[in-house]
Amino acid sequence: MNKSAIRAFGIAIFLVGALLALSSRFDVNIGLPTKEAGNLQQVEQLQDKLNKANQEIASLKGQLKPVHTTEETSTTDSDEQAVEETNGDVTKMTLQLYSGITPYIVAQKLEDGGIITNSVEMELLLANAKYARSLQIGSYEVNSSMSLEEIAKLITGKKQ
Repeated sequence: MNKSAIRAFGIAIFLVGALLALSSRFDVNIGLPTKEAGNLQQVEQLQDKLNKANQEIASLKGQLKPVHTTEETSTTDSDEQAVEETNGDVTKMTLQLYSGITPYIVAQKLEDGGIITNSVEMELLLANAKYARSLQIGSYEVNSSMSLEEIAKLITGKKQ
């Protein structure tokens, strides 16, 4: 090798080292693996915390249910109308689905209506490949005695 090739190689090594030093100094991610890339343990801890919080929410909602008596609520928005009735232990509701509605909104409506206790579970079920992008526009009669799977099959038009 001649001197100019060795000098060019040395300069290239120096520049790479300088770039790495600067990227770590200014916290710039240049495609190198970081400490957060393999935090499976932290993810599991957060999942456990989420499950505990969901259980606590469910128990608190369970404490609230005996307080409610027979109630009939009607809300009207531009695209939706929901009617709830509480008869004994079973809560009934008309769920209105419109174009562009997301699984998150559907799950929130069902939780707000007292049909389900955990909107996250329903949202995850509707985001599942089996039901994803299958929400059917229309009005559906749902009640709290139905399972999440039954509700999902009803509002997506999947066979029972």
